[in-house]
Amino acid sequence: MKARGPALLCSALLFAAPALADRVLTQDGRVLSPKKAREQGAGYKFTFENGELTIPDKKAVQSVEIEGDMSEYVPKNEDEKKKLAEGYVKYRGKWFSKPGYETELKREHELSKAHTEQLAAHADWGNAWTKETAHFLFKSNTSPEVLDYYCELLEAYYNLMDQRIGINPTPVLRRTKMTINIYKTYDEFLTLSDSRAGVGPGVLGYFWSFNKTLNFFHDYSEPALSTWVALHECTHLLTYLIDQQYEPQIWLNEAVADYYGSSKVERDKSGKLVITPGELQTDRVLTVQEAIKVEKGGGVKTGEAAGADGKTGKKKKRGLSGRPFTRLGELFMLNHDEFDGFQYAHAWSFVYFLNNFENGKYQKAFNKFFKGLYTLEKGLTVESVPGGGITGAGKAVSPENIRKYLFGKLGLKDKDQEQLEKDWRTYIENIPILGPEARLKRGLYAMRRMEFEDALADLNAAIEGGTSDPRAYWARGKCAMFEKGPKAGIDDLRKASEMEPLNQLFHYDLSCAMAGRLTMSNRFGGGGISISTSEDEDKKIDNPEAKKEAGLAMELDPGNDGYREWFERFQ
Repeated sequence: MKARGPALLCSALLFAAPALADRVLTQDGRVLSPKKAREQGAGYKFTFENGELTIPDKKAVQSVEIEGDMSEYVPKNEDEKKKLAEGYVKYRGKWFSKPGYETELKREHELSKAHTEQLAAHADWGNAWTKETAHFLFKSNTSPEVLDYYCELLEAYYNLMDQRIGINPTPVLRRTKMTINIYKTYDEFLTLSDSRAGVGPGVLGYFWSFNKTLNFFHDYSEPALSTWVALHECTHLLTYLIDQQYEPQIWLNEAVADYYGSSKVERDKSGKLVITPGELQTDRVLTVQEAIKVEKGGGVKTGEAAGADGKTGKKKKRGLSGRPFTRLGELFMLNHDEFDGFQYAHAWSFVYFLNNFENGKYQKAFNKFFKGLYTLEKGLTVESVPGGGITGAGKAVSPENIRKYLFGKLGLKDKDQEQLEKDWRTYIENIPILGPEARLKRGLYAMRRMEFEDALADLNAAIEGGTSDPRAYWARGKCAMFEKGPKAGIDDLRKASEMEPLNQLFHYDLSCAMAGRLTMSNRFGGGGISISTSEDEDKKIDNPEAKKEAGLAMELDPGNDGYREWFERFQ
C-alpha cells in the first residue's frame, strides 16, 4: 500500500497555520473550506484553490459561514450591524472580538492537529483500531465513530437473530469471538483480504468460515450500501454459528441473507438502534416482473443463455434480461453453478412473498421452518457430505427434503405447489414500482459487479425514463470507460459533476477519464482498480483540465489521501 507517505503529507498540510477561509457544512457532514462562499441566485458560488463551483440550489448544503473576512458580510439586523462596526468577527455562528477569534482559531487548530494525528496513526491496517464487544472482535482503520457504529449495528443484529432463530454455538465457538474486518477503502478490502478466499472485483463483502472472519469496506458516500453488506454477510456468519457443519442450500441461504440484509435501520426515541428486516428491493422485483413477461412470450430456460447467434448453451455468461420466470420446482433444485443475480432476485422474492403475502399469512410458519432447518430439528433427514470446515465433514438436507419440510411447516401438500407458485407470481407481479428508479438501482448493482453490458442497458433505460439522479450519468460514464476506453465516459461524468457539483467522487472519476486512466473506485473514491494508459506511472501528467478536477475532488474531501495522491501526479 502507498498510503503511508501521502498520509503523512496530508497531516503536515493540515497542521499548518489555519488559513483564512469560509466554512461550508454539507448535508452529508463534510466541512469544506473554500476561499470564498457566496449566495448566487437560488444557490451558491464556491471559489476553491482549483476552481469555482456553482451550486444551483441549497439542498446539498446545511450552512455557509463567512469566516474572518467580514468585508462582504451583509448584517441581518441592527445588532449585527453594530458588531461589525466594532470589529467583531462571526465564526461558527458566534460573534468574537478579534483577539477572541484568534484564540478560537488556535484552539481549533490544536484539536484538529490531535485528531489528524490520531487518524494518521491508525490509517495503516497494521495499526487499525480494535474493539471487543459481547460477541465479536472488530478491527477497522476508518475512524472511531465508524467503528462504534458497526459494533452497535452487528451486536443489535446478533440479538435480533438470536431472538428469532436461537444462536447456540458449540462450547468452543462460544469462547471464540468472530473477527469483523472493516476497511476504509475498496482498494484495501481487495488487497488485504486473504487471497485464498478468492475475492475479486465486484465483491463488496464476504464471510469466510475457514478463518472465521467477516470482511467488508465502509463506503463513506453511500453508507447505506455498507450497512446492507454488513447485515447480509453477518446473516451468513450467524447461521454458521448455529451449526458449523451444516452446508445450506444455496437459494435459501442467499435469499434469507438478502431478506434480512435489506433492513430498515433507525434509532428510536431513546437513541437505541432498531433493525427491521424485509425492506422491498425494487431492482429484484423488476427482474422477476420482467421474467414473468418473458415467460409469457417464451425464452431460454434456467441455466442457459442466449448467444449473439440466438443459440443457447450451458455455462455462458447469463444476464438478467431475456430469461423466463424461475418456477418453484426449478428454484428448489438450483445448485451453486446455476445461482446468479437472476436467481438471487427470484429467491429473495419468494422469501419476501412468504413473509408478506396476505398480511403475513406464512410468516410465522416460515420463521419456524428457517429456525428448524438451520438447527436441524429432530425428524429431518440429514446426510453426511464433504464440508468446508476444519474437519472436512459436513451435514446437509437434500433439496427434496427441504421442500418437503417447508411445505409441512406451511401446512401445504404436494398438490398445493402449483397454487403457491401462482400466488407468488401474482403477488410479485402486482408490486408497484417506479421503472426508472428500479432500473437505476439494478444498473448500479451490475456496474459494481463489473457487468458493464447489463449495467448499460439498465442505466440507459433509467435515463431515457427520466431519472434525475446524477448517479445514472456517473455510472453510465464509468461503464463506457471500461467498454470503449476512458475518454468515452467524459461527457456523462461531466454531466454528473454539473448535476451534483459537491460530489467529490464525480470530480475524481472525471479527472481520471480526462487523463486516460481507468479506475473502478468505490463510491468514496481514491481507491479501487486502477489501469493507466500511460507507460510511465512515475511521469508527471500534463493535463490542466484533469488536474483541475483532481484538485476539486481533493478540496471537496480533504481527508482522502487517495485524492491527494492523484492530484500530486500532475505537473
